[in-house]
Amino acid sequence: MLKASLTRSGLIALVLLAPALAGSAVACGGSGNETAAGGQVRVVTSLEIFADFIRHVGGDRVQVTALVPGHADPHTYEPAPAKVKDVTKADLVVINGLGLEETLHDLIYNNVGSGVPIVEMADGLPVLAGNPREGETGNPHLWLNVQYAMRYVERIRDGLIAVDPEGADVYRANAGAYLNELDALDKEVAADIQSIPPERRKLVTFHDAYPYFAERYGLEVVGVVVESPGREPSARELARLTDRIRSEKVTVVFKEPEFDAKMLETAAEDADVKVRTLLSGAYVDGVHSYVELIRFNVMQLTAGLG
Repeated sequence: MLKASLTRSGLIALVLLAPALAGSAVACGGSGNETAAGGQVRVVTSLEIFADFIRHVGGDRVQVTALVPGHADPHTYEPAPAKVKDVTKADLVVINGLGLEETLHDLIYNNVGSGVPIVEMADGLPVLAGNPREGETGNPHLWLNVQYAMRYVERIRDGLIAVDPEGADVYRANAGAYLNELDALDKEVAADIQSIPPERRKLVTFHDAYPYFAERYGLEVVGVVVESPGREPSARELARLTDRIRSEKVTVVFKEPEFDAKMLETAAEDADVKVRTLLSGAYVDGVHSYVELIRFNVMQLTAGLG
């Protein structure tokens, strides 16, 4: 049986072992417990946004549990002990990797069933620098580049096929349809961002969640309040950020709803600029899917910077 992260080479090995895994994981549950209702594959993931990916690919064949609520900060959220039961019953675990799930690491790796694969969706993808003090081996927010989100979907598809080969045709068809939708979304985002004057395509955000989005769609991150959530910026750092906002002639800065924005709002007031909202991994009212999250961000950016 295969345990630990599902890398490219590991995925090949897992596919070869798929019949054995299907017999143990799907028929009996990841740790030998009862299966989900209707014989569904039990999938545990970290964020609701990843659960959305999994539901698109798995459809009715999967039962998905996200360990972090849709409104919470994945960097610091600590799930209730009751979530241990979900992990022990999982047939497949899907996480981002790159240190994003640092607070969930022990919960997952200490309780996942023997032989249950863990797919790290960012594994092997080109990464930008992260914050090593927060356990990041690269900036983990790849999914905000829609092209990388498509790679995530492909890895979810392959992981589901490996543990449930009987559903392979369903997973391939569902993933294909969703990938087409995301490809169209990627082109839509690129076109909308191009409508912003080049000199105004500058981002100041609460934390460093948007470099992949900026790189893909032609924006520049010129300032962040904190490198990673959970640490208050110093007065000197805030003064430096205010100076940066002024020198770059930034007209709007962006907060995130799951973080206390008081410091960013103070810097914005000092620099006499507006504050709008961007989303990275959390939802707000009216936004309950990945596609809706990306479109919300584009609306905020074009309205604020355009």
